[in-house]
Amino acid sequence: MALPSPVNSPIRYSVVIPYFNEGENLPDLIAELDSALSAMGAAAEVILVDDGSTDGFVPPSSTPRFPIRRLALDRNSGQSAAMYYGMQSARGEFVLLMDADLQNDPADMQKLMTKLVTDNLDFVTGVRAKRLDNWYRVASSRIANGVRSFLLRDKTSDTGCTLKALRVEVAKRMPAWNGMHRFMPALALSCGFKTGEVPVNHRPRHAGVSKVNSARRAIRATQDLLGMMWFTSRQIKGRLKPEVVETIETKEVSESRMEEGGSSLNGAFPSISGNVAREPHFNDKEMANGHP
Repeated sequence: MALPSPVNSPIRYSVVIPYFNEGENLPDLIAELDSALSAMGAAAEVILVDDGSTDGFVPPSSTPRFPIRRLALDRNSGQSAAMYYGMQSARGEFVLLMDADLQNDPADMQKLMTKLVTDNLDFVTGVRAKRLDNWYRVASSRIANGVRSFLLRDKTSDTGCTLKALRVEVAKRMPAWNGMHRFMPALALSCGFKTGEVPVNHRPRHAGVSKVNSARRAIRATQDLLGMMWFTSRQIKGRLKPEVVETIETKEVSESRMEEGGSSLNGAFPSISGNVAREPHFNDKEMANGHP
């Protein structure tokens, strides 16, 4: 089912896939993406972000029905870095994130987008309904998710699921710092965006090996959580309105319009003189009330 497009853009979906030494999985992933994106019925691009891989890259054996851009970091910098640069390069209206190990199901992208559009959300994360990892990873993930959700109030039960859908303006607001990928729902909420979640499929790893070091990840996640508690409390929550509220023309433009028979702004804005309008003055009391 093709989803309606809110704005006119040549590309609707940008699928961002960070990867490190996933050469065995990429050909099958691209084939699955080809099928899933075709079913979604809109223009799309795929952005592969190589996080310093050493196993080489094998181009797809057949020509895909969507453009693929492959970016490469100059060194192994971690998932957050690869994800950040991929999102900053996105040209679509919506950004879809997923892992390259085929544990995320590309067919679930439709489900995330339907939730986002139907509920008028800005950010939707997948929740792995039935995880197919070993018991230790599942248990540690549940504990970490519980602690994070309690402290950050991010309304997300499984932030570790990479499969996510977000509006491009949300993607561009994500900060460039290590650990960002663990806290994306909280970061979106702290900026004033609306978030949600939806159950998704989880599959066993297709090929290759996991790069996750559980002990090291636990230490870094704890450090990042403390930083996030401070950061989200200081995040700017306001967003610009989509329309221009007011435009004040210069004196020359106003006089030119008078000569052409147009209306003049003289009198309506008596503060205008010369080539630029003076900045309006707000006293402390008015600024405290949020308006002049």
